[in-house]
Amino acid sequence: MAPVSLTGVEAVRAAAEDAGVRMATGVPGYPINAAFTALQETGIARWQFNEKIAYEMALGASACGDRAMVLSKHVGINVMADPLIISATHGIGAGIVVIAGDDVGAMLSQNEQDSRWYGKLAEIPVLDPQGPGELYDAVLEGFLLSEQISAPVLVRVTEPVLLNSGPVNRRKIPEAQKKIDRHIWDYTMLGKHQKYLKDGWSTAHHRALSSPLNKITRKTRIGLISSGSASQPAAEAADAMRLSHLSLGFVNPFPKRKVEDFVNENEAILICEEPSPYIESHLSSPKVKGRFTGHLPMAGGLDVQMIMDAAEHIMEPKMSLPVEPETMKDRGFFKKACDGCPFQPVYEAIKALNVNVASDVGCSILTSGPPYNMVDVACSLGSPVSVAAGFREKGIAMLGDFGLLHTGMQALLNARFNNQNVLTVIFVNQRAAMTGGQTVPDITDIVKSTFGDVTTVNEAGGLTADKVKADLEGLLKQPRLSIYLVRGQCPEGAMHQKA
Repeated sequence: MAPVSLTGVEAVRAAAEDAGVRMATGVPGYPINAAFTALQETGIARWQFNEKIAYEMALGASACGDRAMVLSKHVGINVMADPLIISATHGIGAGIVVIAGDDVGAMLSQNEQDSRWYGKLAEIPVLDPQGPGELYDAVLEGFLLSEQISAPVLVRVTEPVLLNSGPVNRRKIPEAQKKIDRHIWDYTMLGKHQKYLKDGWSTAHHRALSSPLNKITRKTRIGLISSGSASQPAAEAADAMRLSHLSLGFVNPFPKRKVEDFVNENEAILICEEPSPYIESHLSSPKVKGRFTGHLPMAGGLDVQMIMDAAEHIMEPKMSLPVEPETMKDRGFFKKACDGCPFQPVYEAIKALNVNVASDVGCSILTSGPPYNMVDVACSLGSPVSVAAGFREKGIAMLGDFGLLHTGMQALLNARFNNQNVLTVIFVNQRAAMTGGQTVPDITDIVKSTFGDVTTVNEAGGLTADKVKADLEGLLKQPRLSIYLVRGQCPEGAMHQKA
């Protein structure tokens, strides 16, 4: 079949079709929203409330012999980590491929994180394709390898990999013929780990060394090593400067012998990777330069000029690049609540109270900047209730309905059981507004039926800042869990469709 030109998003859909994936699960977030939407169009995909649930569903499908795909942004892998890590030792049936979307530069996320490191922690293969063709191949390779070693395979993507177009060689792979093997329970937990390392992990090591996802172009005796989306600017720099180039698409298990051979045959090496020195951490040769040596910045993305400038100084043992941590002022703008947001009177009231505030990373995080500047902590989705439970005096936890469904409900139940003194303000707009505008169910009745005696329900349309302030002042004086639920309609719908 002749190659076809596809975007990375289209390549994900094509790979799912050609691998016979029955179930795709995930949680909304940047940069994987468009890929998941493409899978929804095939009828195999549906969003879940959190990433742990999503992965556990894939595990159930796998046990029955059905290939499954899980899509998550990088911080969602943290939530997924418990079953993801354990499942490698536990064993699976049909293949599971986890697509992890990394936000290089933390453009629309609460941190910059490199999902490749999960391969080391979980002892699972990690594939890091550079474009649509490699992404398609990585997903198919991932399913076949997953079934061979009875463990999930993680495929790391970034926005350029998903948005760029390139040639894809489509093909069908054999249908899954594997269900979970109950004989794994003949082994102890230690025995399961020993068996996996002996059979599965050793097989993955051999596959990493021979994988066609790792490609070498030889020119001069100065070389670049790259992986993922950084391979695109690295390839351009290598062409412009006539440098050799090793592009790694299979990064864990780390193909150490292949990489060391490339290092040995060159006089100097520049490691080009985003956003952290994952490859560089595996190498100790003085020939190797990169983020550790100051030739490239320690955080953020790379472009062609950065790589070429570093290559010009490749023979210098150390460099010192000036680092000026980016400020909101440097960025030149603050993200603010939408015009017409029905919850603005609530924000104004909370600011006027001058108490400690824990925020969700949904819309309420926008009050961390002007004109409110009132957030103390905004760590992760669903976290504010637990954070506020640690405040010295009764403070306020702000979270949205999606945050509550994600992991916040457990925190509320815990606060109730342990008599924690927290005032929780829940914003109900029935949208995951900061992650793409996806619809979420109305949680009002769930909250009322579970916490009815401590819950006040309000319609945002009839509230003023003075009224809310008076209400919250009264609740702050009560030594118990208090819930102030406010219902309103999001004026912009999916205005944050990239988030």
